[in-house]
Amino acid sequence: MKNLLFPLWVIIDVLLVIASISLWIAAPEFKTLNMSIMVFALSLACLLAFMRMSYLKIYVKSAYFKTVLYHVINVFLVASILGVINYLGNKNFKEFDITIQQRNSLTDQSLKVLEIVKTPLKFTVYSRREDWGGILNVLKLYRAANQNIQTEAIDTDVRPDLVKEKNISQNGTVIISYKNKETIFTITDELSVTNALLKALRDSQINLYFTTGHQELRCDDKTNEGISNLCEKLETQNYHIKNLDLALADIPKDATAIFILGPTSGFLPEETKKLQSYLAAGGSVFLALAPSFKVAMYDNLNNLAKPFGLSLGKDIVIDRLSTIQGAEATIPIVSKYSPDHAITAGFNLRTVFPLSASVNTIEGNDSAELLAFTSDFPGSWAETDLKAVTTGRADYKEGIDQKGPIGLLGIGEQVGDGARGSRFILLGSSSFLINAYQGQAGNTTLFLNSVSWMVDDEGIISFNRPGIEEYPVILSANHLQMIFVISILFVPIIFFGAAIFIYRRRRLL
Repeated sequence: MKNLLFPLWVIIDVLLVIASISLWIAAPEFKTLNMSIMVFALSLACLLAFMRMSYLKIYVKSAYFKTVLYHVINVFLVASILGVINYLGNKNFKEFDITIQQRNSLTDQSLKVLEIVKTPLKFTVYSRREDWGGILNVLKLYRAANQNIQTEAIDTDVRPDLVKEKNISQNGTVIISYKNKETIFTITDELSVTNALLKALRDSQINLYFTTGHQELRCDDKTNEGISNLCEKLETQNYHIKNLDLALADIPKDATAIFILGPTSGFLPEETKKLQSYLAAGGSVFLALAPSFKVAMYDNLNNLAKPFGLSLGKDIVIDRLSTIQGAEATIPIVSKYSPDHAITAGFNLRTVFPLSASVNTIEGNDSAELLAFTSDFPGSWAETDLKAVTTGRADYKEGIDQKGPIGLLGIGEQVGDGARGSRFILLGSSSFLINAYQGQAGNTTLFLNSVSWMVDDEGIISFNRPGIEEYPVILSANHLQMIFVISILFVPIIFFGAAIFIYRRRRLL
């Protein structure tokens, strides 16, 4: 009976050793359990060896032991080489994305943000073990792009103490640790990770103030005439949006930028003076106006743009080529941009500028630049007879109207009294921003790029894929049957047959 028990204990010990190795590979976070099993397995092996010490001495001196030792060393060396290769591959892995839409690669925005990470940054994932796979696969792309990125996964079922300590309430929560600061977010896709990275990398909070009191476009307006969609996009980029009535309050000191979007009434002189002082101190302003049928209504706002070399024309842009694409002539469809500026470099999306006035640069001011243009003349021009447009009788008049291409978006920059230069953006179409035209992806992206440049936040620029879509693979019954036959039946039979063939061949030698 004792002779039967000893082999059983040997088998148990071998299984414990295999289990210990497997646990260290698959679940290294369970250090106490893994260490206990390893110590128990080694102790049991020493005890069994001591019980059969006399047999072991005879066995070690035999020729058979030398043959076995030779093969064991060969297997160990091969396993060690494969282990080193696997370790190096895991630390320095390279992947190739052959999908048409590059769905398995990071976007340009994510790569641009990762360039900012110069010191160690750590992602700590708090999730159930069964959900680790998809989360860690996304974070692995970030680690591959920047060696300063580290990742760690915590099983919330095993470490409830850490969950309580970090106040984790949702599965899939990730904590970014960077420069003694922690940023918490819930991971859903690449966009959520990059947005959280932007927040973690910023040294200060970005506050965007939207003026009120002149019937401007509102963030809380979810109708087609509101700008709730754009405001939601800004908030996902971790920008803080606040309202500001210049007639009742001064501009707060924490204002990163002021937005004046589509006012339908003029600003008081006291209000524009506050804006001028703000710009002189290094502030930034985004001004979006519609073509003015009341000639003098926007004069004081236009004066804000002149020091930056920009001016808004008292006209309305006509683009007859838009009618070919199904739009009205007063809704220019734009695909021509400045290739040299950061906002539009590499930008190739189509944008729509409904009811737009021309944006021009002032001669002699080199700081201003136009970024978006209509088609060339005679396809487009800036019509100065606004009444003719309302009656549908607009025609180009030589010497009065401006020939295309017409600028629709302009930027300017100058050095102020503050720590950084002032930046100004002039948009000739307030309707460009409304919800009705945000189905046009180019409008949203161009606006986000412009805001990013204005507040000196390079994260959003060049992000031409604002969301990540899922593309499910649907397998038919024949496909599933083929996978079953190949993986479950065909491949095992081949290997089993090869093993029998090799065994019989060696017996015959």
